[in-house]
Amino acid sequence: MRCFIAIDLPDEVKKELTEIQKKIPIEDTKIINVKPEIMHLTLRFLGEIDGEKVNKIKLILNSLRIKQFKAKLSSIGIFPDENFIRVVWVGLEPKEKFKEIYDLIENELSKIKIEGDSRFESHVTLSRVKFVKDKKKFIEKLKKIEIKPIEFTVDNIKLKMSSLTSNGPVYNDLFSTKAY
Repeated sequence: MRCFIAIDLPDEVKKELTEIQKKIPIEDTKIINVKPEIMHLTLRFLGEIDGEKVNKIKLILNSLRIKQFKAKLSSIGIFPDENFIRVVWVGLEPKEKFKEIYDLIENELSKIKIEGDSRFESHVTLSRVKFVKDKKKFIEKLKKIEIKPIEFTVDNIKLKMSSLTSNGPVYNDLFSTKAY
């Protein structure tokens, strides 16, 4: 199964992210927007894992003691860099709290022999970029997009399965843990 660990977003946040998508410059580009119903923050992409690992990850997530906290939308950004734009995203604050959760999960995953991933940026992917003719102009316009710091409560972490289809990815929840 192709899986990842994520934090879902409330509809109000997804609605704002959809409004931001509408402001992304599209002239001389090829961009595919993420559908609002699948927007989330990925804490850890796991890739292909078997049922045994899925069960171990469920136990790990169930054992985490994470306090719920307030988060908010922050700035707009791109991956991997200004010379090679592949993703447009919006960051989530407080970065240090998301990083703390990521580090907890990484530590536990290492115990069941799931390789680490040293890069983490608390973000929500808005768009996948296939082509941009004028990268400098594109980035200038992106930087002018105002991000409303909509606040929401982070109160659960989910293990999700991703199925790739011709209409884009479909995500199914395999497990959910509540923050206290």
